[in-house]
Amino acid sequence: MRFLSLILGFVFAMGVAVPAMADQTSARLDALFDSLRETEVASEAAPIAREIWRVWGLPKNTKASIPLVQGVVHMSNGELPDARSKFDQVIAIDPEFAEGWNKRATVAFMQGDFDTSVYDIQKTLALEPRHFGALSGLALIYENLGKEETALDILLQVKEIYPGMPGLDQRMLGLRDAIKAKRT
Repeated sequence: MRFLSLILGFVFAMGVAVPAMADQTSARLDALFDSLRETEVASEAAPIAREIWRVWGLPKNTKASIPLVQGVVHMSNGELPDARSKFDQVIAIDPEFAEGWNKRATVAFMQGDFDTSVYDIQKTLALEPRHFGALSGLALIYENLGKEETALDILLQVKEIYPGMPGLDQRMLGLRDAIKAKRT
């Protein structure tokens, strides 16, 4: 419980220090994405990506902050039904908050509920088309379903947004090899 209190304190402190407009609508994101797109070295791209994630993780509606943090804690502890319930609350409070949908998509994926995960990823991408995390997750779903060509197409989109994403080139190579093996 003390850990949760510390996290909530941090979230509220960050909320005071950042501009009122956060989440995927933040004006800061365009410049961050421009920098991310121009940075192909993973070690140089990582801090830019972390800053994007930080901005994405700050809902404009601060009422969504508490269930968001609680959901993340539950997810980190492997308490997936509780995490999903908290992310349901986040979405109910702020349905325009892309990261709420993305977090629920992640939990649904971890629970093996690919249909809900795909639906939530589509909602995430409708709100933030540059969401490289959601796109990467969608590729992973298609890879798990044996649809390597679709997965590769999605990762090509990720490459345009975040060319320095760690492991991306290896994932793409693995998918190309799997596609080639299926054809022979």
